Amino acid sequence: MNKLNLSKKQSALIMTFLALFGVSTIFMFITPFNVKRTYNLTTTTSDGVLISFNVFEPIDGGNNKKAVIMGHGVLGNKELMNSYAIEVAAAGFVAVTLDFRGHGQSTGPIGGGSLLEDIIAIKQYLNSRGDIDINNLGYVGFSMGGIGQSLVNNDLDFKCFLGTATFLYNSSSLRRGNSSNPLNVLMVVGKFDELIEVDEIKIPFAERINRPVEDVNVQKLYGSFEMGNASKIYYDDNSNHLSSYWDTDFVREVKTWVINSFPDVIQTDENFYGNIRLIILVIQIIGGIGFFLSLIKPLSEIIVPKKEEEREMHIIETPDLSIKKFSLKILAFSLLLGFPGIFIMLIINIPLGLALFGFLVSLFFGQAFAQLLYLWRLGKRQDLSFRSVLGKPFKGDRLESLRHILLGVILASIIIIILHLSIGMNYFSFVPSLTKVLWIPVYMVLFFFTFMIFGLVYQYTLQPKFNNSNKSIAKVTLLTYMFMMIYTFVYVLVLSLIIRSFFYFGFLIPIASVVFLLATLIWTVSYRSSGNIIAGSIASCVFISLLIGTAASLQNMIEFIFNFIN
Repeated sequence: MNKLNLSKKQSALIMTFLALFGVSTIFMFITPFNVKRTYNLTTTTSDGVLISFNVFEPIDGGNNKKAVIMGHGVLGNKELMNSYAIEVAAAGFVAVTLDFRGHGQSTGPIGGGSLLEDIIAIKQYLNSRGDIDINNLGYVGFSMGGIGQSLVNNDLDFKCFLGTATFLYNSSSLRRGNSSNPLNVLMVVGKFDELIEVDEIKIPFAERINRPVEDVNVQKLYGSFEMGNASKIYYDDNSNHLSSYWDTDFVREVKTWVINSFPDVIQTDENFYGNIRLIILVIQIIGGIGFFLSLIKPLSEIIVPKKEEEREMHIIETPDLSIKKFSLKILAFSLLLGFPGIFIMLIINIPLGLALFGFLVSLFFGQAFAQLLYLWRLGKRQDLSFRSVLGKPFKGDRLESLRHILLGVILASIIIIILHLSIGMNYFSFVPSLTKVLWIPVYMVLFFFTFMIFGLVYQYTLQPKFNNSNKSIAKVTLLTYMFMMIYTFVYVLVLSLIIRSFFYFGFLIPIASVVFLLATLIWTVSYRSSGNIIAGSIASCVFISLLIGTAASLQNMIEFIFNFIN
């Protein structure tokens, strides 16, 4: 620590954040205490697709355990179902969450073969263990995962189906259940779900319980578990599609339904752990991000060794522009000139293989393209060539640029480890499959170019208008965050209105709000610490690329656009 010239206060802050992160990480992986976790197992489907899955089970479960398979939605992965799996496992069941083909760490394109084969492969794994009562299974399907109803209908080993934020088949496609071949069905839907409306579920549900649609009530149990035909619609009044993955009411209802469907399970723990795990996650993120941000300055001093008073801050001077005037110009350029940039990048992404990734790169590049035009106009007024403006981050000797790149790689590695241990293994994975890894570096380069343009505007042009205080750093971060969120909000909203679906709006905006906040913090703090935007751009583009690359499925851009507008 002495080599870093850290004050006692800085050292204490770093160690405090590290301790918070370390202790909370330990508790995240041992809460609840009676659950054993096994991550990233693999099995192969009958058509040769490698399926990745996690297993959560009671530590002392004995033999002949009941099991529940859990399938996620589109743009998702198995980690999104972990909250459900942990609660069910705590109650004495074996819970398996899988990455459907083309998602997460599983191989294969999303349209190549049947998702039902993926579920069957998991059932075969359970059967091969020898400690599972294979004749008594449950299935939880979230959104796209609701397609598992087709298997549940024909396979009498499944005794309950739980659909969260998904559709419901009619009685001719999903058996009603009886005392000899039970099938207890729970449908869980949120009031603000962008894809599923409760009235759509009521129609097949009414047929299932032999009642008129107008007589169907939510929160009411029809049939019974004893007769094997228990049916219920649980309606939550404050959830949208994305939040249904973590909504504690959803998770609690699913857990209770599984317990009631298999009353002979002895080790039933009805305690709910979702709230305490959420508190642990918050502490974990505060500790991890705080530790990361507090390390940026000392790492910069080691890797780019210059005293702060000697460090040259790369800036683009705009003395005639007030902060207010600059902000209005940036927003105007972004909102008015974003579409040409989106179109250009969509064309570039046509031959690439991760369509969702390409779409998001195009969306963000639209704003960067507009700002690129602003930089060109700004340089022209100051008699600066466009090339000299773009080359400012690499101004100086080659060794110094390489040092900034090294700093960026180190920062990227640290933030990925922190995010993987907190969010990645518990709520949303950052680890893509090998079949997608080959594509991700290409998109990462495109993202890096985009982020460098953002850095030229937000850091080189905006940040010099403020002093070097922590308060000023916070102001720059909030302004940058505001610019990015307003653009994203407006453009995604317009696209949602055009296609008449708010699924992508409800999915992208909440995630973007968190991702952009972290990215702007990294940009601002790393620029203040190193005097350059290279390191912050590398760290930001790496963690965002791994996040999107894991969520994106193998799909070409033409097919994605066709599905998008239809």
